[in-house]
Amino acid sequence: MLAALLVVVLAGCVSTGPDTEFLQPVHEHKPRSVLIVPVKNETIDVQAPTSVLATLPMVLAERGYYAFPVNTVKTLLENEGYYEAAEVHNAPPEALASMFGADTILYVTIHEWDAKYIILSTTTTVDFEYRLVNHDGTELWHARKSLAYNPNNQNSSGNPLVDLFAMAITAAIERAAPNYLPLTRTANAEAFRNGQRGLPPGPYDPLYIEYYNGLAINE
Repeated sequence: MLAALLVVVLAGCVSTGPDTEFLQPVHEHKPRSVLIVPVKNETIDVQAPTSVLATLPMVLAERGYYAFPVNTVKTLLENEGYYEAAEVHNAPPEALASMFGADTILYVTIHEWDAKYIILSTTTTVDFEYRLVNHDGTELWHARKSLAYNPNNQNSSGNPLVDLFAMAITAAIERAAPNYLPLTRTANAEAFRNGQRGLPPGPYDPLYIEYYNGLAINE
């Protein structure tokens, strides 16, 4: 029994760190550039893809990757006859990557983009799916992120009547103009910088060399 207990204690003392096995394809290919293609929108809000594209390049740049300018990408794709996001998502990755000289392609699908109004509360929800594919068509990374925002989840003033009036006004404002952009920016940042499921540092991140040196030591 003492020997068995010693084995358990020693095993518990071993620090395995976060599980990065799912990132093995990224580690092998070490991409430098990301081609963000038009976003596939499964909702009825036609402005949703624009908001997503407006926030993605900065998030990827902060993570250490070069992101091709999304407006230039859109223009060049349209010149090649790709006018719809669904067409781009169905196109051969090899053809898209060679068109721009990109290492990888990022496909994003919007599953939910909605503001639900219930009595005195409005909850804004976004749900995005991300796929990073190598220039040869190999999937390197996949993630999905869903976030919700309710402006009434704030501290109470202590006066029930004042709080009720404030909730009604806040809910009406959020319903009329949902706060999508900050929520989208947060969702993208959490998806790519997540310590458990996010992308590793890219080559333009100061932590890039340290990160990959650490992997070599642990192998």
